[in-house]
Amino acid sequence: MPLMNQEPSQPNGTLLNIGDSEVYTTILGRIKRGEVGADERIVDSRLATEFNLSRMPVRQALLRLVHEGYLAGTTRGFILPKLTHDDIEEIFEVRMMLEPRAAASVCRVLGSEDIEALRAALTEARHAVAEVRLGDMMVANDRFRQIWLDAVPNRRLAAAISRFVDHVQIVRKATIIDAGTQHVVLELLARMLEGFERCDALMVQDTTLQFVVRARESFVAASTNAETLQGRAKSA
Repeated sequence: MPLMNQEPSQPNGTLLNIGDSEVYTTILGRIKRGEVGADERIVDSRLATEFNLSRMPVRQALLRLVHEGYLAGTTRGFILPKLTHDDIEEIFEVRMMLEPRAAASVCRVLGSEDIEALRAALTEARHAVAEVRLGDMMVANDRFRQIWLDAVPNRRLAAAISRFVDHVQIVRKATIIDAGTQHVVLELLARMLEGFERCDALMVQDTTLQFVVRARESFVAASTNAETLQGRAKSA
């Protein structure tokens, strides 16, 4: 598993060239920001035109994303993987085991600049919710998580957590679009920040667990609703 901030590599371990890396980073960013729809097809020829590259480096970057679980290959292009209920349960089970202890381990290494960055991210999230800017709220929430993840001493642990968080982006907008959920997120972010400020590892660990549990509940509910709507559409 590649470390965070390391140059992306292909499944065989060789480094991607500059063109491959640009495509890889751009598409991964779009997936993380929820900009790729659940049924959207990513076609290598279109990306080759967008990046002014041949299809070979584009395809290598897309295959890397398949290898890491971010995309699934089809005969007509690449799509986000379809997560089953079992997939969702397994991902959140791993997150509940890893994230609380990882966040708690950060308390002893966070500096004043990190705390200020966390405060700024929380402030932006609050403003985004108040002004009904869903995309900006998602970005601020991600920034808050990334700040403390970047401080986790065990870099392999941080990379694993980041990977599993990324894998539940498929219906992410559906989970956070609810106003009630947004306010719960803000409340939990504020409690995490308080724990970091007080260097209270137990408080941070408990709040992080609550955060993941709530995310799981929202994700499962959104996924179930989506399946129900699809079933009704097919039977109509």
